[in-house]
Amino acid sequence: MSKDIIVIVKDKLMSVDTVIPILIELKENYGISSTVMVDGELAHRGINENIVLRDAIDYVGLELFFGSSSPYRFLRKLNKIKWLIFITWKLIIGTKILHFGIFTVFPFSFIGKFFLKNLYFLQSDSFKHSYGKFDEVVNQNPCTISPIGNNIVAFNNGMRHLKILNDSQKVFMFGATRVRKSWINYIGKRSEYYFQKYHNNVDFSKGCIILILSYFGRLPAQRIPNDSISIVFKKTIEVLNKEKGDLPVLLKPHVFTDLDIVNKEIYDKDDFHITYLHPTVLASKAKVFICNTYSTTMADAYSLGVRTVEYSDYSSDVLQISGGKSQGYEYIDKFINNDKNKFKKKIKSILSTKSFGINSHIIKDVNTDAEKLLTNLSK
Repeated sequence: MSKDIIVIVKDKLMSVDTVIPILIELKENYGISSTVMVDGELAHRGINENIVLRDAIDYVGLELFFGSSSPYRFLRKLNKIKWLIFITWKLIIGTKILHFGIFTVFPFSFIGKFFLKNLYFLQSDSFKHSYGKFDEVVNQNPCTISPIGNNIVAFNNGMRHLKILNDSQKVFMFGATRVRKSWINYIGKRSEYYFQKYHNNVDFSKGCIILILSYFGRLPAQRIPNDSISIVFKKTIEVLNKEKGDLPVLLKPHVFTDLDIVNKEIYDKDDFHITYLHPTVLASKAKVFICNTYSTTMADAYSLGVRTVEYSDYSSDVLQISGGKSQGYEYIDKFINNDKNKFKKKIKSILSTKSFGINSHIIKDVNTDAEKLLTNLSK
């Protein structure tokens, strides 16, 4: 009987994005298939809209959507019981389950206590970020719940749970997943196919510009919470339209991006295209990644050697806390706050260079517990 692993992801694509490179290594190096279980409608829809993640899941195994959209409470409970029995049975027969926190919630928490050695609790973010210092400004106060499972998988030392572990829990310090050679090679073999299939009429011979879009609604960290992002987005389009030359601009929406606003700004512009390709695929052709408020996608680009620029409009409170830097300063080459001329100058400078794409010289698998984890999961 072939060996398989179950992964239960959160209702955010970040968790899927984080774990997929691990599942690819398990598939290619150990012949292990994976079942990706999705409870939330948002993540389920996001997976099916992100063709690269969709194909990657099909490559390593399959997706099981175990959420319910029924308006009837009884049917929703019945559906939950069905999947609870399925998960319990898998644990009984020895299946290892990777999760991002579902086993800290009842009734999963109760069941998990009987199968601690089979459970692997994963950090959500592959890259280390310093968001904590901004929580008060943006009215967030995340709590840290003790993880259920004897195996803890950290991708960096910023994992909050590392401070509250007990002696029976083993930590695997895996390192960032989306800069591993196996993931880069997987994408490298398929990136041309994705560009030809989804942007066949676009000339990428000289590279391209990537604009990571965001939510256009209220963002407390901005100088004008309800309007700043819309204003700076329009300025960004104006600058790129003037400075891009014959380079195409690909705009990647967030799941909450209002595309009506986007289409209104680009409908009469040449070579501006909306894309749903994965950041690693986009990085293979990019001269620069741009955002109007920090996105974790910038960490992918930066870690792959692509230039990153954040052109935003932070409030004075946020600027004071950040020291005049981006909220994700670790992964931003140039931060520009509410200064269109500086943004224009920086973009012009970056586009004057001929190089583009992933810097293969910085891609290496660092000395971590990655092989220990993979071997452990394969047993």
